[in-house]
Amino acid sequence: MKGFALLVMTLLTIFYCLRFGYIWTAYGHGGQITGIPFALIMIGLAIAYSTSKKEERKEKLFYTTLFYFLAVASFSLTVEIIRSTTTDYFELLYVEPNGIVNKIFLGFILAGILATVLKFSQIKKRKK
Repeated sequence: MKGFALLVMTLLTIFYCLRFGYIWTAYGHGGQITGIPFALIMIGLAIAYSTSKKEERKEKLFYTTLFYFLAVASFSLTVEIIRSTTTDYFELLYVEPNGIVNKIFLGFILAGILATVLKFSQIKKRKK
């Protein structure tokens, strides 16, 4: 079931990047900076999970992939919601020094890292 979930997340990542043109153009908050690495890292993590033999490593790879996907996807969805509901979204998100897009990105990345670290410590405690 976890392998299927990773496959779905990876396919969603690829379709999401293609849907918004993240791989083909330097689009807004994504572009090549987020789109291509997002898809490539997801593909790499899914392959690593599929080829791993050790159960603990597979579990860690699954949760790393899950939290990575949730962090980057949540960031992109948040920005898309702001873009579709705010008339002056460009000012709000991108114009420095008050642009908030980097803060939103870092917030979701830090939340993903925190979730991963907490899950790894839970896995480590369970193993003992």
